[in-house]
Amino acid sequence: KFNPDLYSASDWQNLGFSEKQAESIVKYKNYLGGSFISKQKLKECYMISPENYAKLEPYLLLPETSATSPANNLNSKTENSTKPAKNYSSFNPNELGVEGWMNLGFSEKQAMVIVNYRDKNLRGSFKNMEEIKKCFVISEEKFEEIKPYIVLKEVVTDSNTPKSETTRTEKSNLNFANIDLNEISADQLQDFGFDKRAANGFVSFRKNLGGFVDKNQIYETYGIDRELAEKLVNVLSLNSSKVPKYTLANAPESWLKTHPYFKYSADKIIYYRISNPDDKKIWKLLQSKPEYEAKMRMYLNN
Repeated sequence: KFNPDLYSASDWQNLGFSEKQAESIVKYKNYLGGSFISKQKLKECYMISPENYAKLEPYLLLPETSATSPANNLNSKTENSTKPAKNYSSFNPNELGVEGWMNLGFSEKQAMVIVNYRDKNLRGSFKNMEEIKKCFVISEEKFEEIKPYIVLKEVVTDSNTPKSETTRTEKSNLNFANIDLNEISADQLQDFGFDKRAANGFVSFRKNLGGFVDKNQIYETYGIDRELAEKLVNVLSLNSSKVPKYTLANAPESWLKTHPYFKYSADKIIYYRISNPDDKKIWKLLQSKPEYEAKMRMYLNN
């Protein structure tokens, strides 16, 4: 038996999690105000798979739900920390902007995701309670809390009033779990919650790489929101079968000089392979740092 609130990143690593996973779990705890509060909250941590949670659950010294937890009385910064339900008043979710959702207790980023989800995925309005519930930043607990105050009315706009963005009808029932990280578009990334600059940066970096071969590469995207990227990685799959790979001896010069992992060593590789057309010999001559070599090897045929 153990209390996960007392576990450091190294303790989580001792349980079998990677260093990055362990750090994310601790970060999630800190985001909740320093306590996981309940088994349910720990289960919601996206770095802990359902299989791993099932293994941990019998040994957790935590209450089943936050309602029975003393930590629930703390001024915690939980992901869905809100004003007490008694302070709510009836509202139409189709009329709320980012500020309106923030007034319900959501963070600015969460509010932006909800508005994007409604305006882009659902073509401007929630049609029923189930569509609200499906928004991934609205937890089941939070949904039940605000549900009694929801008054669904579709907003009618003047047909002569131009919409802020063109509606993408195909995305009305978008399921991110069915999208591949090597296929997701910049528009879909914005639907997920990323801003335009980060979404375009993601697609540009992926294009320069020729495709991702490891999910951790997503975190290398310049200016990307780490927390949102971790959720993206947890939800989407990755198929790297179409990513082009070569050997150091036969890789095209243009590819070597433009690929993010090879361009700084491209001239040396091209020079060394003239007289040493063997990858092992080229590696010895390059004398690259282990971390750089590991990245390059991801895009090479064994």
